[in-house]
Amino acid sequence: MVSIRSLDNVVVFLSVCILYHTLHADGRPLSRRSISEVQLMHTVGIHKHEQQRQQWLQVKMLELHTAPLSASGDRSPLPEHSDVTPSDAER
Repeated sequence: MVSIRSLDNVVVFLSVCILYHTLHADGRPLSRRSISEVQLMHTVGIHKHEQQRQQWLQVKMLELHTAPLSASGDRSPLPEHSDVTPSDAER
């Protein structure tokens, strides 16, 4: 039968080993990433940025205030001046 004291020693030893390896890594990944993995992460980052920009633009487009249309549907919002010549418009 295994004694509790030997189990405590094993737990302490494993804890010290795990702590040593996590501190020894200095926050770096334990293995280097391959070039394709780095390229994939870069592409995913660009895609996320584009999605955020499109969502932001969509929200801004919904916030735009447009001029109200006239009450009669057959009239355009801008008056037509067919009798104005280009020389009149320059003045």
